[in-house]
Amino acid sequence: MMTGSSGRVGLIGALCASLCLLVQGASASASSAHHGATLRARSKYVAMGSSYAAGYRITPQEPGGSPCGRSLVSYPHLVATKLQLHLKDVSCAGAVTANALNTPQGTAPPQIDAVTSRTRLVTMTIGGNDVKYVTTAGQCGANSACASTFDNAALDANFAKLPHSLTKLIRAIRAAAAPRVKIVLVTYPRLVPKTSCPALNFSASGKHLVGSIGARLEKVFVAVAKSTHVLIADPYRLAAGHGPCAPASKRWITGLHATNGAPYHPTPAGHREMARLVERAIANS
Repeated sequence: MMTGSSGRVGLIGALCASLCLLVQGASASASSAHHGATLRARSKYVAMGSSYAAGYRITPQEPGGSPCGRSLVSYPHLVATKLQLHLKDVSCAGAVTANALNTPQGTAPPQIDAVTSRTRLVTMTIGGNDVKYVTTAGQCGANSACASTFDNAALDANFAKLPHSLTKLIRAIRAAAAPRVKIVLVTYPRLVPKTSCPALNFSASGKHLVGSIGARLEKVFVAVAKSTHVLIADPYRLAAGHGPCAPASKRWITGLHATNGAPYHPTPAGHREMARLVERAIANS
């Protein structure tokens, strides 16, 4: 049977439409594989990270007096409660990415040991200690001349390593829990606002130094989330009006002095916002 030109056009159009559907379906499947299956109540959830994830020194603390400083109202606990998940919180103050991946931290095993094939959600706020973010903030809060003796070359070297370290950790999580795990990178809330903030107790040079580290850290998180196709919750970019000099009810992070928590760390309100952003990222995935 002969097919006219109009018939050939129709056939080609139908073939193209079918091919497009196949491509779209493959893309959707790939996205679903990256972001995991829908979370159900009682799913296993592992929270990894350093003090910003642990809710360091925020009361009430986990029973037992762990040196990790985990709070019962940290963002992992709030997310677990809201989504009715079984939480295994292995976040710990002072942790670097190596402590999450393959290096014990004191008596605590590598954090990734908590991730199994039954894990359906992993959140992580880690990497700040790799670039000495909070350590530098503390030094600048105590010494107005901190920037004059700062080792910028070491900082650049540490930042050069960080994307690879985070990517390696994400790959390891997927290998341990694949293929049905959602991973959410949670950025460090912005510490240094654009406006003046006496609560930081920083000199102008100290403010610039600490602020630049925080900005670079957030950029690394965004880039890694994009390249590895994980979810991101980014309180840093929403920080206007929520810095250390904001009213207490709106303050997401502390300055030099903290009434509930640690200096230069998220407040209870900050953890509530981080939890909200994690929940939104999951809902939109």
